Amino acid sequence: SISRSAPPLTRRRAGGMSTATLATLAIPRSLRACLAAKHRSAAGRRLRPALVASAEMPSSGGGGGARQPLDAVRAIETASDGQRSDLAVVLVTPQIPGNTGTIARTCAAARVPLHLVGPLGFDLTDAQLKRAGLDYWNSVCVRVHDDWDAFHAYWRDVLGSPGRLVAFSKFGARPHAEEGAYKSGDWLLFGAETTGLPGEAHDACAASGGIRRIPIDETHVRSLNLAVSAGVGVYEALRQIDGPPAHDETTDGNAGRRADAPGTW
Repeated sequence: SISRSAPPLTRRRAGGMSTATLATLAIPRSLRACLAAKHRSAAGRRLRPALVASAEMPSSGGGGGARQPLDAVRAIETASDGQRSDLAVVLVTPQIPGNTGTIARTCAAARVPLHLVGPLGFDLTDAQLKRAGLDYWNSVCVRVHDDWDAFHAYWRDVLGSPGRLVAFSKFGARPHAEEGAYKSGDWLLFGAETTGLPGEAHDACAASGGIRRIPIDETHVRSLNLAVSAGVGVYEALRQIDGPPAHDETTDGNAGRRADAPGTW
């Protein structure tokens, strides 16, 4: 029930109030906890098993971070049908669950598969991770790798090096929006929020598709947020791979656009 100490407005029936009005009301702590638990329960029912690359393989690298047991990995749903095959996003040892959830949302919007390379700084059942990408996990294909060696072996040996590895780093020598920077089949790699890409990942990308830098003025900030960087990189890569949208005034305006390009123009 509503606390007696709440303002009179909070004791009125909510039927005639707008959502904006309700959002400003003081909600008792017990009710907030109840709603949060119900929300988490409903969210969990919408998540189905993930496609796991190496969840049962022992890690070949050191370092801390959460190791993901199979039951935790299964909390993420895969949606391989309808995903693009000419671009992929790889997060190497991400540390902040909200960033990973936001990037999953971007990948769902662009229909780009997402790879997570451990050790992760959070568990895949983390509430912040689910909240950031709550309604989008069912639209992004997620594959989890224990560590960099497991991912690189999967990319090189299992898939046969299907495309270039392109890294994003503040230490990159080439601008991210340079024409010709991206090709069909590229894998876009982003490092941890605190430490960036590990040395072996940096070297692998330097020998493959190169290191790209998103320009920033470092007078006041050291780097961009990881989720922002991933969004900038994904959509610049799509722009170059797909080309500009073609408009046809005589039809519906979509003539000439790739059939598998995301969204509508």
